[in-house]
Amino acid sequence: MRDTRHQAWYLGPCFQLGLSAVLLSAAEVLMKKGATASLILTGMTPLFNVGALTWSVTWIGIVLYVVSFISWLYVLRLMPVTQAYCLISVVHVLVPAAAWLFLLESISLSRAAGIALVLGGTLLVGAPTTQRL
Repeated sequence: MRDTRHQAWYLGPCFQLGLSAVLLSAAEVLMKKGATASLILTGMTPLFNVGALTWSVTWIGIVLYVVSFISWLYVLRLMPVTQAYCLISVVHVLVPAAAWLFLLESISLSRAAGIALVLGGTLLVGAPTTQRL
């Protein structure tokens, strides 16, 4: 196993996991913005909405998605997939929050309760565990 004591802070699995989650959330919001802008301005609903690919926000979202994926692959090298996968579920909190903030989407009370449950579960998975002797 590698000695990680002298590793830069930005190469740590927790930072990379957080980075991946934030980038993925931003990518989703940007791709939604590009997808809806293309429908609003063209007034057409073509198959698969390929017109969204003509918008720069869509491409910025795609680039962020790829960078998030690269960061995720790095995390998987350093952390058990069972833990990493549970922790990345913070995206289910970040995306609705970003959609509410930037896209002015509403969040119903029942959806907010579900988001709170996901956040609680994510915190439980991420909490350090104590080992019994």
